[in-house]
Amino acid sequence: MNLKEKAYQFLRWLQNYTKTDMVYVAQGSFWWILGRVFSLLAGFLILMAFAKFATKEIYGAYQYVISMAAMIGLICLPGLDTALIRAIAKQKEKTFFLCEKEKLKFGFFAFLVFFIISLWYFFKKNLELAVSFFIAGVFLPFLSIFSLYLAFWQGKKKFDLQNKYFVAHNLLAALILILFIVFKPKITFIIFGYFFSFTFSTFLFWLLTRKRINRETEEDKETISFGKHITLMAIPGSIAGQIDNVILWQFIGPVQVAIYAYALRLVERISELIPFSALAFPKMAERDLKTDRVKRSIFDKFLKLFWFSIPFTILYILFCPIFFKIFFPAYKESIIYSQVLALTLIFSPFSFLATAFLAEAKKRELYILNIAPQILKIALFFVLIPFFGIWGGVFSILISQIFYSALTLYFFQKL
Repeated sequence: MNLKEKAYQFLRWLQNYTKTDMVYVAQGSFWWILGRVFSLLAGFLILMAFAKFATKEIYGAYQYVISMAAMIGLICLPGLDTALIRAIAKQKEKTFFLCEKEKLKFGFFAFLVFFIISLWYFFKKNLELAVSFFIAGVFLPFLSIFSLYLAFWQGKKKFDLQNKYFVAHNLLAALILILFIVFKPKITFIIFGYFFSFTFSTFLFWLLTRKRINRETEEDKETISFGKHITLMAIPGSIAGQIDNVILWQFIGPVQVAIYAYALRLVERISELIPFSALAFPKMAERDLKTDRVKRSIFDKFLKLFWFSIPFTILYILFCPIFFKIFFPAYKESIIYSQVLALTLIFSPFSFLATAFLAEAKKRELYILNIAPQILKIALFFVLIPFFGIWGGVFSILISQIFYSALTLYFFQKL
């Protein structure tokens, strides 16, 4: 018996305990984690380049522009990506082109918003930010369209291909951006480098994916409507995920934005290695989750996932100071904030539980889950950051995460 057959036997044996298709999990999580490891590596190299070649003021300005762009990018209907996964899982591949057309239409309105902000900074005589926002407006609508390729392969459950492409596009984009940071460490050049690199690299794999789509399948008309609902649900979350940098920029300046961003970005990158929701979604979309047996099975898996998230969090807290001192010595002030923010990793199994509402297209529950905790977070940012600075941002994230987890558990029990 070779090693591969032994591995399969072990996974089948483990399945008796977990009550989960462990071969599917192992195959999917291997490629998912591999993709996120390389994404983490790409992000890590970018952070290293910023720490070594750019000032904190430049990195703070970069975070400000990217945060504003992420919020404006909601106009490009990012919820269509999630809705498309559901349509592809139901073998309705032609929906891909329907999503492209809708994103292109709304992308024009996103450009107009960027253009207005660019004009505002131009009249304020801040040419660097004026040019930066114009660049973002040109590239972001196309980046939104090209990124659909990831949703297609996730819906097909082709995690190997999805993550090979994901790794390649992230590493290529990171390499191009790092060249801009090293040789042109000015905000306008770096913003151009960011949007050009990610748009170009994503475009390459969007082209490859488009050739593999079966155009003879049906279109799922409901996907557009569902995608818009998901986007509406995502508005508070997206704003909550970015507004902290904007408030910090306004109240305490770009240097504090940079310190806070380094503390938070590392935790966010680490959390991307946890594949609970991504692997569960295509499987859940195929099943009837209303039955007691299936619901009980999902909850049992949810409880078991804490055996992963708790030690994972402890390891991060222990090794965080060493990591920063070796790789980001200029940002030692970020260590304590990053350690406290790492407590959010403990709550990662709740994302698995919340996936059930996506799979069942439970719009009411999804609206509440995506809006209520994020509105709380935004309100806390506005109240706490002006008084407590970076700590205000940290405590706002922790409180809202606890509230989200409690709501998720409550709604799942009533599903």
